Amino acid sequence: MGRLGLISLYIMCVGCILSCSKQTDVPNLVTEMCDVSINSSGIATKAVLDNGVVLDIASQGLTSNVSDTTVRSVLTYAWVDGVPCVYDNIPAICMRPASAESFETCPHDPVKLVSVWQMGRYINLVIGEMTTGNGTHEYAFCMDSLKDGVLYTSFLHRQPATDAGSFTQKRYTSMPVCGNGVEAYDSVCLSICTYDGVRKFVCASAAF
Repeated sequence: MGRLGLISLYIMCVGCILSCSKQTDVPNLVTEMCDVSINSSGIATKAVLDNGVVLDIASQGLTSNVSDTTVRSVLTYAWVDGVPCVYDNIPAICMRPASAESFETCPHDPVKLVSVWQMGRYINLVIGEMTTGNGTHEYAFCMDSLKDGVLYTSFLHRQPATDAGSFTQKRYTSMPVCGNGVEAYDSVCLSICTYDGVRKFVCASAAF
C-alpha cells in the first residue's frame, strides 16, 4: 500500500459520554491501556486491561460510531462504591506490524519517546508528536526481519512536509505481539527513531 496505515478509525471511533461527573470529590484516578468492547448498539460494554482484569463499563454511557468491534483505548477511571467510574477514554493507535513490502517507503521521522513498556500481548508506547496541526501524521509498525528467533520491528512515522512542529501532541500507540503462529519467534525488538537517536526495546516471549 502506498500510504502508512493511519489510524483514523481508532482516533475517531469512540466518542465518550462521561458518567460520574456528578461526583463532588474526585477519588484516586487510574489510567491504563485496555481493549474496549463495543456492542451492536455502539455501547462500550467492557474494558479488558492488559493484566487480564475485566471492567464492566456498560452502565457508563460510553458510545461509539462503530459497532460489534473492539478498540484499543486509554481509560482513566476510579472505583466508586465498588463500580468502575470512567472519567476519560482516549482511543489509541493500534495495528499489527506489516512486512516492509507492504509499504512503498518506510519513513522513520523522529518522535519524542515518553515511555515504552510491555504488558500482556502488547508493546505500548507513549510518544510526543511535534506538530503545528498542519497536516496529518502517519504511523505504522514494520516487520524488518526475523533472525535467530528474534522478530525485528520498527516504528514508522511520516511527518507531513507542511508541518513544522512547534508544539508536542501526546499519542498513545500499541503493537500486538505473540510468540507463536506461522512466523514463530522467541522475542521482539522494536526500534524507535527519536530526536535523541534510535532507541530499542526488547521483550521475551515468556512475557507474552
